[in-house]
Amino acid sequence: MRDELFEWSALGRYLRATEQIRVDEPATRSSLRDMYRQIETSLASGDSLVVFAQGSILGVEVAFQQGAFRIARRFGIPILPVVITGSHRVWEHPYTPTVRLDQRISVRVLPALKPSELGMETVRDLERIMKVIALDPSTAPARRFEPDRDGWWDGYRYEIDADFPELANRLALRRAGSG
Repeated sequence: MRDELFEWSALGRYLRATEQIRVDEPATRSSLRDMYRQIETSLASGDSLVVFAQGSILGVEVAFQQGAFRIARRFGIPILPVVITGSHRVWEHPYTPTVRLDQRISVRVLPALKPSELGMETVRDLERIMKVIALDPSTAPARRFEPDRDGWWDGYRYEIDADFPELANRLALRRAGSG
């Protein structure tokens, strides 16, 4: 879980009580060592590790980060790709106490990948496959990043997937100060 979530009063208490693994942003060598120790302890106790490869709630357009794949290779554990869409409609944005009932959510589990199969091309292919599934009209609607609605999240580290060039260009212009 991202470090700032541990600062929320009720959620932070729950995260600490359930020994969730903290991801500090920006990461330092010390915080990475701590995170890897926590992962090792968690795996040794038989727990599974859930990592959201986008590392973001912004939307399907956000590019995958490499952390989940580095962890899989480092610890020799497989990746079980899961595509979840529609869950963003349950909790009103941005994080109000309002919960919407009776929302359609789609979950699709893909075949597991061994750590030895996690080369850069395979990871990029997996990202494309997962996003095609997420955007398929037969699934519950995926969360889409619309900066005019959601804000630009300046100061928050994320990249837009190159498969969404218009939005990637808008972000680049924004970051260059001309957007």
